[in-house]
Amino acid sequence: MNEQELTRILSRFVALVSTRLPDDVIEILRSAAASADDLEQKQLFRIMFDNLERARLEKIPICQDTGTPYFHVRLGANSPFMNCIERCLRKAVEIATSEIPLRPNAVDPFTGRNTGTNVGKNIPWIDYELVPDSDKLEIFLHMAGGGSSLVGRSLVLKPLERIEGMSEILIDTLINNGINACPPLFLGIGIGATMEISAILAKRALLKPVGERSEDPRIAELEEILLEDLNRLAIGIQGMGFGKSILDIHIEYSARHPTTFAVGISANCWVFRRGVLVLYPNGEFEIPTHKEADIS
Repeated sequence: MNEQELTRILSRFVALVSTRLPDDVIEILRSAAASADDLEQKQLFRIMFDNLERARLEKIPICQDTGTPYFHVRLGANSPFMNCIERCLRKAVEIATSEIPLRPNAVDPFTGRNTGTNVGKNIPWIDYELVPDSDKLEIFLHMAGGGSSLVGRSLVLKPLERIEGMSEILIDTLINNGINACPPLFLGIGIGATMEISAILAKRALLKPVGERSEDPRIAELEEILLEDLNRLAIGIQGMGFGKSILDIHIEYSARHPTTFAVGISANCWVFRRGVLVLYPNGEFEIPTHKEADIS
């Protein structure tokens, strides 16, 4: 596979993620809809699924806010695409923006000028994780909407505050901002030594498969407790006060400094546009998040 062919596949991947939700997100939305116990909830879910179906059939964006493209690339140290992947990703976003089309969301913070292509300084954001002794690429894409991003937080607590302090921040953040983020929401929480580490871990937590629990039993239990407690806030579907407020929570953590307890929060609305493309050295690829999709 040459660079031009790779760019073409990646642009179609961006288009897929923008127009069709991953299988696990659709499954949990269906589960939530099936448990809806009143006419108002059922009507809202009916509207949501109608929107998803029209976007899929017409291959148009699910939401008018097509988001900021964020890539997390697990880069095999022996991958033949190491030198060109960043160029290909940036060009792929530009092509997808023009062809789908996507709303241009890359704005210069000082002049207010929109590039018109969703490509600008450090955008799309591309975060790399080097994987030794591997020759494949795993490309995680998240189209992060503005409303969801308003829920994001990253701050450093004193060590004695720990889980109790983190829980208070989560509750305060959701009470003040959750209604504007198109709930029900998905949450990623990062815990670590510094503000930067917790923010990165929160994003990685957000991108984990729906329903997957941490391998650490302490963290898995905390995920379940927080999911139950935060749903008691009764923000509800679209902030209406009924139905689930939070669909899933994931936590990632690192060792912390003795004097810090940093917490990061990353959120996404019910339109959780994310996908994973696995690229092998011979040019073959798969998209495990969208089993029936064909972008070849």
